[in-house]
Amino acid sequence: MMFRALLLSLLMLPALAHAQQTSPQRFGDLLVYYNTFNSSYLLPDIAATTGLTRGPNHGVVNIAIQRETQDGPVAVDALLTGNVTNLLGQRTPLRFIRIQEEESIYFVANYTSTQRGLLRFEVEVRPSNGGITQTLRFQQEFFPDE
Repeated sequence: MMFRALLLSLLMLPALAHAQQTSPQRFGDLLVYYNTFNSSYLLPDIAATTGLTRGPNHGVVNIAIQRETQDGPVAVDALLTGNVTNLLGQRTPLRFIRIQEEESIYFVANYTSTQRGLLRFEVEVRPSNGGITQTLRFQQEFFPDE
């Protein structure tokens, strides 16, 4: 039940201020959905349950991967590694947490920034079924809580 609340929270976040709504990036038959948001949007109990840190300088990146099939999109399990880089070139690794509820799989990771600025994300996505590793690249402005 706790993950259902997290899932609902993550799905609703793009509608909130400062959240990023994107079309998925396509890699062949893979669709990679992603968004970022300030960690203060998470309820404290949900953050604690998932292992995410809440705070004024903490953001969350959320990634979901689907494969297009004849029967419709199917969630894809994967190994994700990546980093976030600020405008000064300071690179910080992302440590992804896998969340699964029923047929849905999401990957979330915290990142930190002490001031407003553009952040560049680079995430390696390697499907568990042995597919080709793809690189997801995007940028997003971060707004720390004030």
